[in-house]
Amino acid sequence: MKVGIDLGTTYSTVARYDKKNSRPEIVNNKFEKELTPSVICFLDNGEVLIGEDAKDMQAGGAGTIAASFKRGMGDNSFTVEAHGKVYMAEDLSAMLLKKLITDAEERTGEKIDSVVITVPAYFNDFQRTATIRAGEACGVKVMKIINEPTAAAISYGYNRESNKTVMVYDLGGGTFDVTLVKIEKGNIKVLGTDGNHILGGKDWDAAIVKYVCEHFLEDFGVDPRDDEPAKNELIVASENYKKVLTKTDSVTMQIKHEGYTGKYTLTREQFDTRTQFLLNATKDVCMRLFGDLGMSWADVDEILLVGGSTRMPQVTKFLEKVSGKPVIDHSDTDLAVAKGAAITSELYCSTSTGVREMQISDVTAHSLGALSVSPGGERYVNEIMIKRNSKIPSSVRKPFRIEPGNMTDIIEVFTLQGESRIPLDCYVLAKVVISGFYNSGEGAIIDMEYNYDENGVVKVSAFQDGEPLHVDSDPVPDDISWMSEKPKERSSGAPIAKNVVLCIDLSRSMRNSLEEVKKTVNDFVLTVAGENTKFGLVGFGDKVGIMRDMTADPNMIVTALDGLKVNVYGRGTDASPLGTAASMLSNRPGGKMVLILTDGIWGKRDFAVSEALNCRNSKIAVVAVGIGEADLGFLRQISTVEEGAMFTTLDRLGEAFGTIATAIGSGSMGMRESAAGGDGRIGSGEARGRLR
Repeated sequence: MKVGIDLGTTYSTVARYDKKNSRPEIVNNKFEKELTPSVICFLDNGEVLIGEDAKDMQAGGAGTIAASFKRGMGDNSFTVEAHGKVYMAEDLSAMLLKKLITDAEERTGEKIDSVVITVPAYFNDFQRTATIRAGEACGVKVMKIINEPTAAAISYGYNRESNKTVMVYDLGGGTFDVTLVKIEKGNIKVLGTDGNHILGGKDWDAAIVKYVCEHFLEDFGVDPRDDEPAKNELIVASENYKKVLTKTDSVTMQIKHEGYTGKYTLTREQFDTRTQFLLNATKDVCMRLFGDLGMSWADVDEILLVGGSTRMPQVTKFLEKVSGKPVIDHSDTDLAVAKGAAITSELYCSTSTGVREMQISDVTAHSLGALSVSPGGERYVNEIMIKRNSKIPSSVRKPFRIEPGNMTDIIEVFTLQGESRIPLDCYVLAKVVISGFYNSGEGAIIDMEYNYDENGVVKVSAFQDGEPLHVDSDPVPDDISWMSEKPKERSSGAPIAKNVVLCIDLSRSMRNSLEEVKKTVNDFVLTVAGENTKFGLVGFGDKVGIMRDMTADPNMIVTALDGLKVNVYGRGTDASPLGTAASMLSNRPGGKMVLILTDGIWGKRDFAVSEALNCRNSKIAVVAVGIGEADLGFLRQISTVEEGAMFTTLDRLGEAFGTIATAIGSGSMGMRESAAGGDGRIGSGEARGRLR
């Protein structure tokens, strides 16, 4: 039996194609439910619970809980320790998939041998290959990996003859994708896709947790989030509160912790206001996609909602307002992705007679490139071979010249995935070694071929005179910092001096976040510190103040951080720290960076943008990190490096700062003399800084 599996962040679903009725159908789990929670619980007695049982344990705060691990796919730093073992996201996904398959087999009485698994459209090569391996670890054939919005469009467009351009707005539990699709006589042509793999319904849940914990802390002086079991209970409860708010105008929440009981009411209006910034973040992704494709809202006929989080009334209201287009809310909001995967599983079976022919054309979400040297030989660059939103499968060949006099018998090739020309701003996917070619020393031409297969997975081949060459994979070196150096100066030259001014928002809205912020910034300082690095510390609110002038002693910065308090410089965020930070960096040799952390809406935005422009002109890199209610659009305005505006949640703040630390340590992120506004650019909140 073949099935389609929607492997979700919060819930997962299995579907198969019913040939008798010529339609896809959901295969319920053993609890007779269509959706299975993507949760694993490791009990202290050695037992492992998966799905509904694990969700119950999470609500009760028992055992070691693994949830939202889909966000960690392809990331080796994401681990869960339980029963004396370390589990990566790939391992956890394999366990969940095995449970889904076993339940479906028991339900249908048939053996499952082949699956189609869905992934967010914005998943990169690491994440896609990790998903394939997780499926294969269950002993089944992974016929195809398909993008979630594409699967939803297949489900929606199947048996529909109308010609429309549809925006698939896919807001799941942990990821967000937006895809523009042309549906013509039931055939699907994906025009382009974009997304944010760390934005989803969990962030709306977190807003509820923050709301009740802030009130509880204010009333009783203790924060339930400091206790892991209590925090897990709140996370589960917040999802239920969110669902209540989709149907009623308010919800009353009762919290018991350390002998105290708090009772708080949250209205839908308050909830919508506190999460407006999250909707704005989805709009930013939509506008970026329009920009890439040269399209606008006017080119969209209707918007198709996908993902359980789109059930929130605020989503439809928001989209109708910004687009002026009809928004389709259908009964399969949670199930369309799995049903589309089930249809695809039949389409990819050559012996199938139960599904009509359907042409599907998808695209890649990331550009694919190779490490190269700029024409003047001044720096390494990411030479893009296949642009993002190119139709897949896709391949391109380009010649590689071995200069006369070079007697090499191997060629090292580093494959990159990302949009920036700066290699360390991209993902380093792989290193391959090409051998077996003829080289007389008089010059030779090697044709390199880069491929995106139909799963969006990368493959590299090489040819000489049309004949294939040996391509062997090597591990990507741990140290690839040389990619930021001049090719002719890799082994010489003194380290570049680095100057970083940390600007911390101290307005009243930071009162419940400041301690965690201080810990994160403290770790960042100690990670980046070195004999060639100097730090300064600035606090800002209505006013700006220097908490510590430039110093090479990280302990002085750590001490100053420890003394930070809210409201020191006013209750709002009306003053820009950029001018103060720029004056601290003036006339200092080496790379210069201003790193801003804020959680609110700034008052005098035009002035801040003007100061950011001055920083750009002074070759000062500005990176802006936002949490809470920070406005990503404004952060982009004041950031002077490409995608140097990061929006994240408090519990993922360390990841964002870890990315920045990696980029600084490797010489990327504008920490060069020629930095800001031009080539010194970084990636967003994802873990970047690897590629060759």
